Amino acid sequence: MIAVNDRIIPWQPTVIAGPKQALLVTPETAVMMIKKARRPLMIVGPLAKRQPVLEHTVNIIKHWELPVVSTADTYRALKDAGVESEPHGIVEITNLLKDPNWKGIRGEGQHDLVIFIGCIYYIASQGLSTLKHFAPHIRTLTICRTFHSNADASFPNMDDDEWFSYLEKMYND
Repeated sequence: MIAVNDRIIPWQPTVIAGPKQALLVTPETAVMMIKKARRPLMIVGPLAKRQPVLEHTVNIIKHWELPVVSTADTYRALKDAGVESEPHGIVEITNLLKDPNWKGIRGEGQHDLVIFIGCIYYIASQGLSTLKHFAPHIRTLTICRTFHSNADASFPNMDDDEWFSYLEKMYND
C-alpha cells in the first residue's frame, strides 16, 4: 500500500517542480481534460512497448482518435498494433510544441493538450519542465504510473495493478 503523501512525491526525488506542481488527477479527470481539448496529442515513449501497457495505450489512442508521436524506438510496436504515429525524438517534439505557430501533427493547428505515457522519467521531466515554462498555450497530462511534478496534471505514484485499472477507465466510459 502506498501512503497518501508518497503518491505526490516525484518518482525521481531530485525533480523539484518549483512553485507550480502538477495536480493529482484521477482517470475521470483525465478523460474530462481530453474531452475539453480541441487538438490533443499523445506522446508514447519506449516504456509503453511492453504488455499490457501497449494494449491499454492503443485502446486509449483508438477510443479518443488521438494523433500520436512515437519517441525512441516505439514506432514499430505501435505500427504492429495498428496505430499510425509520427516518429520524433522527445527533444524534437518538445521544441515543436513550444512554437505557438506550429501546425501540429495533422496540420490542423497547435495542440492544446499533450498526453504523455511511457517516456523515460528523467527525459520526460525535462520536456515537461520546458513546456511548463515556455509553452503556456499547452496543457500537459501524464498518465504514467509515476507522478510527474512538472506536468500540469499527473496520475499519482502507484503499483502496476492500480495503474492498469486507471488506464482501463480512460477508454471504458
